[in-house]
Amino acid sequence: MQWRPLILLFCGIAVIYLASLLQETPYPHPLKVYTSDTTRWRHAPDETILTTAGDYLYLTAIRYNVEPAGFKGLRHGTGDLKTGVVGHLAQIRRPISDLVKDYANGSTEEHGWTQTFQHDLPGAISKVSHAITTQDGSNLLQFGVMYHVVENETTRHYVRIYYLRDGDDGVSPLFEYKDVRMPGTTWINAFSLEENGILFARDPDHYGFRMAHLPHDLTKGPHSEDAEEIVIHESVPGVSITEYNQPRHVEHHHRGLCRVLSPVGDTYRVISLDIYKTENAYHYNMTLADNSTKDDGWHIIDHKHQASQVYSEDQIDYIGFADVSQFQQQQQQQRWHVPQPLFSRSNNGRSIVFPYVQTMAVTLDYVDHRMNEKTNEFSEYYSWLNNDIPAPYDASIMGMSINQEGNLLAVWSDYNTIYIYKRGSANNTPSIPRRSPSLLDRIDQWLAIADMDDDTEEESHDTKQTQQGHQVAPPPEWKLRMAITRTEGHLGLNPVSAIKFWNSTTKDGQRNYIFVALAGGGVNSYMIDQAEDFEDANFWTYLKRNWNMVTAMTMIIAGFVYNEYRNHSL
Repeated sequence: MQWRPLILLFCGIAVIYLASLLQETPYPHPLKVYTSDTTRWRHAPDETILTTAGDYLYLTAIRYNVEPAGFKGLRHGTGDLKTGVVGHLAQIRRPISDLVKDYANGSTEEHGWTQTFQHDLPGAISKVSHAITTQDGSNLLQFGVMYHVVENETTRHYVRIYYLRDGDDGVSPLFEYKDVRMPGTTWINAFSLEENGILFARDPDHYGFRMAHLPHDLTKGPHSEDAEEIVIHESVPGVSITEYNQPRHVEHHHRGLCRVLSPVGDTYRVISLDIYKTENAYHYNMTLADNSTKDDGWHIIDHKHQASQVYSEDQIDYIGFADVSQFQQQQQQQRWHVPQPLFSRSNNGRSIVFPYVQTMAVTLDYVDHRMNEKTNEFSEYYSWLNNDIPAPYDASIMGMSINQEGNLLAVWSDYNTIYIYKRGSANNTPSIPRRSPSLLDRIDQWLAIADMDDDTEEESHDTKQTQQGHQVAPPPEWKLRMAITRTEGHLGLNPVSAIKFWNSTTKDGQRNYIFVALAGGGVNSYMIDQAEDFEDANFWTYLKRNWNMVTAMTMIIAGFVYNEYRNHSL
């Protein structure tokens, strides 16, 4: 049949075209303002903190366990508690104006950074906590690091609190610190630095958490080396441990906690997240509790539990095959790694975001209390929102950052991609083009697997009824609007370590920026009110982006067509 070569050729082209229809439509990329590929640290820090104060951006690198000079080889301890090592902090700063200038050929000048301090702590660091920001900026506390000192047969737990004070020039803020010795000797497995105290949890304990109050003159002089150690002798216990608080046969456990907004006087409202790893499942316990003055002691407002099975590949990998390589064991250990609870809060803790299942993120929003028409009483309402980032199935959320207003959210995964979510007023940016849905997106919407994305979304005014009969307006949902990839965002293979939103008000209006700190010490900046030019996903863009694969497919198709033509000629 003389038409067979042509039919085969058209079928091959149709396969390539069908593959182009299945490609994902890219999200708009924020405008690059400043990029840097500098490797500043000899060793990647365990934690990085970005702080904006005055006219400067501060970059703090924290290493948990460093062998000091003259003590090489004296490290001892298999857990978080170690001897022979110390915690190390190094901080540099740079004028923010250098990072938000108009983008010009990807400037990578690094001479603008100046060092502010380097501190070695008396013991190893185990945890870091970011202080909550307040609407009026009255809270000078920035972050705290927990370290541990072993003296003979006694272990002491400390929190070094870093705070801001006015510099000698009255313009440039300076970081100072004070050391606080925590009460007791039982291991502390979680803590949160609050405006007037430290929330912490012990392992084991009869209570879910405790509260240690800080002195009101904490930020007053003397400072740093000249200040005396603050000793806290007792703590206030929180909610009691309930029955079946944790599952049986726990292999690993991580805990996180922080304070959330409560409009009722001095009421302390706390959210705690416990992640338990058993042989077959992850168990997630989320508890919201407070010490309302109307009741005697603490009580639980809300509690959520979810269990997710361990990857099905775990049962497939070991069904009788001999494992002779270490790669499989390393892959198994990595797959069973328990995620760390990470909290990011907006002003006054009105909105809190944290990851809890692989690529799933949770937002806890405080909704203004409304009156119950039946009882004429006011009651608070908290909204739980779930978002699943569009990352590969085996990806994990490495960090999250929410802005002070609670309407911008950045989530980054171990694939080094940053997803930028918007809601409310931040979602109404006419200069940002909307991502057109791909064929797979349309199929998901047709099958009712995914929701339709409304480009003209405004803040919802629809009300919903709570269990107590209150009518409240739920907060707007997050919408994924932009993404920073490692290629287009000049991230490369340098992992993202911290993100900070920054807002600038000029005569031309407001501008929103995002600062991205990389593990090597570089800092990139992007303007999220503008997007770079990008091409929609179509057949021609597919050919350009996947030219190597298309070339191979074309050669294979040409071989089949030529073979069919030769056989037909014979």
